[in-house]
Amino acid sequence: METVKFSDKALSVYPMAFYFSAVEAFLHRIEVVDYGVERFAGMRNEYVVLFKAFDKAYKRSQKSALTDQIRDLDQERDHYALVMQRVAELWGEKLDDESLAVHGRRVAQVFRDYSFRTSEALVAENAKVYNMEQVFSDRQLTADLQMMGLTELNRRLENRTGQIEQLMSQRNEERSDVVVGELKAARESLDLHYRAFLTYLNAVQELEPVDALSQAAQYYNADLAKIELQYQQSRKRGGKDDPEPEPEPDDTQDHA
Repeated sequence: METVKFSDKALSVYPMAFYFSAVEAFLHRIEVVDYGVERFAGMRNEYVVLFKAFDKAYKRSQKSALTDQIRDLDQERDHYALVMQRVAELWGEKLDDESLAVHGRRVAQVFRDYSFRTSEALVAENAKVYNMEQVFSDRQLTADLQMMGLTELNRRLENRTGQIEQLMSQRNEERSDVVVGELKAARESLDLHYRAFLTYLNAVQELEPVDALSQAAQYYNADLAKIELQYQQSRKRGGKDDPEPEPEPDDTQDHA
């Protein structure tokens, strides 16, 4: 197998959530490597210990009093969206009058075009609703919504999404204040060991290449490339849509 080294990109440039994704990806790739060298095993074990400490501190920092408010607004937003979608589908499918049915089909098509699901992660649902609202602002679709009596529901849908984004932004600001003390120390310790571990692994690959390490490096480098792409996309959007795994289920996991 061709020798592959681990990317030496400094993870410290990433905001907290992207950093979490990167160090977690490294853990997943390195923990399955079969390489019976004592130094490797020792450094890997130390990395696991430091990652767990960081993981615990990170998850603790995510808790916020704003979470319940965000969840309540999301449930309201989901209700409005589902009612709009269902009304549009009924108009498009059930009405015998084609001149009326076409209004429903046009609006329902927007939901289909964006594969809208209320079970998506908040950041994904926010983005979809934002894009759908841009489409609904079209004169024809605005008239369609008005014809079906959905103008007010659409206004509420847009309003709730704006409120959710604002509260999420406030919560992120709260979290930035938390990046001190335990969390900061845990990240610094993990990052220091990560860089030392990476230096050791790449030295092994330089002197005595190991296929298992090459495979792990190949997978990890691909993981890191995806994280970097998401990070750059987030920066273009103004940094609001942070797709990293978070302990709060409303931000990153499918929700009912």
